[in-house]
Amino acid sequence: MSKNLKKLFPFAILILLILIVYLTNIHQIFTMDWLQREEIQMSAYARNHPFLAPLIYVGIYVLSVCLVIPDSTILTLLGGMIFPRPEGLILAVFSETVGATIFFAIFHSLFGTSLMKRERPFLSKLRRGFKRHSISYLLFLRISHVVPFWLTNVASAYFKINHWTFIWTTFVGVIPLTFIVANAGHSLSKTFAENKAITLSDIFTTPVNLALLILGILALCPIVYKKWISKKKWKI
Repeated sequence: MSKNLKKLFPFAILILLILIVYLTNIHQIFTMDWLQREEIQMSAYARNHPFLAPLIYVGIYVLSVCLVIPDSTILTLLGGMIFPRPEGLILAVFSETVGATIFFAIFHSLFGTSLMKRERPFLSKLRRGFKRHSISYLLFLRISHVVPFWLTNVASAYFKINHWTFIWTTFVGVIPLTFIVANAGHSLSKTFAENKAITLSDIFTTPVNLALLILGILALCPIVYKKWISKKKWKI
């Protein structure tokens, strides 16, 4: 097998699996209704299998991230609901980071130097700027969630972000939102027991979204700071 085919093979398998997931509507399994129906059974399983349950949870979560299934919020709620604090939070953050890293690695190997040589000047300039301030940009995108999680993974691979930078910024960047959702998951059992209707909009309120956006913007401060220094508008 040639070098190019070796790079293309994991990508082709990933795309095929994603197509299967969406053509068969598997991505629609994890919903709030499903969570409410299965909550008692899954909580009991987690209590009775303290070692196996986390492994299954992490495996499903990592696979869902790799296959671009928009269920991270439901799975994080599930983790917060069936696992004790802070286990649910740790498992969710770990799973998101591992899933994103696998997805990133597959795309990173796909985008070779030949593609970079043919890219448009705008993209070349954008790539250089993104790499120059990659930490701030990645933390902003992860914390604020202004773009889809998978799109940040693809962009990071295309811009050839360093693997370690991608991993640690993903790990740190997903903590704020995961913390909020996992905490909400801890109170879901009581909410379900009272037969109260709850939707994702009850969790992602305007204050929560605004707080995440502001926190994400803070990650961009180093870029602003450097630009002010370079223009000598702020002398130290």
